[in-house]
Amino acid sequence: MNDAVNWDTLTRIWLGGEQDAASVDPHDIRRRVRSESRRMLLGTLLEYAVGLALVCLAAWTLATDKSLQSFVWGFALLWFTATALQFSSSNRRGLWEPAGHSTRDYLALARERLRRRRLALRFAWLLYALEVLFLLAWYPASWFFWPEEFWPLIERTPEVIGALALVTLAIVGWSVHVSQRIRTEGAGLARLQQELEPG
Repeated sequence: MNDAVNWDTLTRIWLGGEQDAASVDPHDIRRRVRSESRRMLLGTLLEYAVGLALVCLAAWTLATDKSLQSFVWGFALLWFTATALQFSSSNRRGLWEPAGHSTRDYLALARERLRRRRLALRFAWLLYALEVLFLLAWYPASWFFWPEEFWPLIERTPEVIGALALVTLAIVGWSVHVSQRIRTEGAGLARLQQELEPG
């Protein structure tokens, strides 16, 4: 709700142009953009903290269990974590500050941030699909390389399906929430774009 109010306030300020300059704190827009940048920074730090925890888990597994099975799982965990962090870093590149200080510069930054959030949403689903495919591939791999582990894996299948269902529901809920926010903010920015560039 606060983000929606903030964007509405920015829209009113921007649309007011020079007529509202006297009644508006000249640093208000910058403060709001910096506030959003701070949230991005916190999100980045959280992602890297989770990534570091996963890397430590993989390293501990590889150090304490020298089996091929643990090596495959540890390597997969490292690869998925590195892929996610690399995308997150590259997807935020160039989003921290506007190119200039004009209204159009701030508008361009806001629109680019929305575009990158759409990319992040698609990437999250792609990465999740790859993780599910890896898990499914583990069944024939277990049967071929570790036959003694195959039937215990089959017995745990209901638990695996339940966990996948919960994760899928969580991702769907997150996707719906993010998509709604993107549409709401995108509509406001589109109206602002029309006001700034009539015709």
